[in-house]
Amino acid sequence: MFYFALGLILAAFSGCSDSGPETAGATSETTNGIAVVALDGVHKPIPQARVTLYQRLGDVTAERLSEGMTPPVVSQFFPSYVTALETATADDSGMVQFETELDQCQKARCYVEGIAGEDSSLMVWTKLDAVDSTADEIELLPSVTLTVRTGAAASDSIVSRSVVKLDATPYWAKNDGNDFVFSHVPAGLYTIVANTLPVGDISLDAGTSVDTLLWFQELTHEYVFEDFDDGDNLNNLAKTYPNYGWYYLPHKGASFESPDSVGGFAGALVDDGARGKYLSLKFTIQDTGYVMLGTRLGLDTGYYDLSALTALRLKVRGDCMFAVALEHYRQLENNNYNKALWIATANDEWTELVLRPGDELLDDKNYQVAWDEISTEIGIFSIFIYNGTRLEIDEIVFEGIQIID
Repeated sequence: MFYFALGLILAAFSGCSDSGPETAGATSETTNGIAVVALDGVHKPIPQARVTLYQRLGDVTAERLSEGMTPPVVSQFFPSYVTALETATADDSGMVQFETELDQCQKARCYVEGIAGEDSSLMVWTKLDAVDSTADEIELLPSVTLTVRTGAAASDSIVSRSVVKLDATPYWAKNDGNDFVFSHVPAGLYTIVANTLPVGDISLDAGTSVDTLLWFQELTHEYVFEDFDDGDNLNNLAKTYPNYGWYYLPHKGASFESPDSVGGFAGALVDDGARGKYLSLKFTIQDTGYVMLGTRLGLDTGYYDLSALTALRLKVRGDCMFAVALEHYRQLENNNYNKALWIATANDEWTELVLRPGDELLDDKNYQVAWDEISTEIGIFSIFIYNGTRLEIDEIVFEGIQIID
């Protein structure tokens, strides 16, 4: 399923939120309290940084794990919380001195939060490792904007009463139109909790804006159009119409290396063992040439009503610019179809693309029209590749759509 964006990591549920920047530690040589030094990304002190010491509550004990409860079960029934112990402002050397005794953070896990810059532009959240007698150094990095999409229908009012948080942190968000927006959170690895249940794990890189879709039990509406794991050339809507599989065509002198004419579409499916199968296209494009990948949605002479679509999501990797299109089922002159079309770019890392209705390009001369003009009669999914040499694709999802097979 397409539940987890951008590098989702299934770490042990009881400790996922403990990750992040290097853990910090410890006490000052001149006091029994806890000393912290706030530094920036080049190891320079950050005066006036606001630093808060937190203590974790609700930790799952080793005894409970020994009772036979696996980490996912534990996480569901024992969400973790934190409470603030002290807040202080760093001096000119970046130093903060807390009065909290070291023993208190040895009896229960403690964390340090650092915030600096205009509009919380620099942040850190890290575990306090209170072991040695040196001042703890924390590195504040550019903060992250995180949007958690539910894929829920607008009529699902339960979402408006839900709260989403990052487990074992002070960071939470209320609903904003069936989505949850964290304006500023520190980089790191976290478990996302909806109300009291974990809905996924996520890795947040410093300075990024992350948009991810996570599955909410009995609420999320999404359809996995294709994940390529079955190894055939049919999208998931075409299973009962086997004549309408994936097709790939070169235009104006461009050519495909993979798929080739011998192995066909299945020959371009790669299985790396970690993410399952995905499609690996390789091609040569010169001048105004391009290559395309396409498939009918499955109906032999008809269409699907996709007007409830809230986003088209794909995971991609490559070195090219391309366009993604959802096309009307009825052919116009010169073998063309009216289409909603979005431009995207692939890079060397797997990236989750989020293409939303309202952001499509408009050009009537090239049959590019507004989504709401054709959304009730969609028959074709297409990708047009204009440059580069490779494009890898995995997990194509129709967010907001619930199709009963």
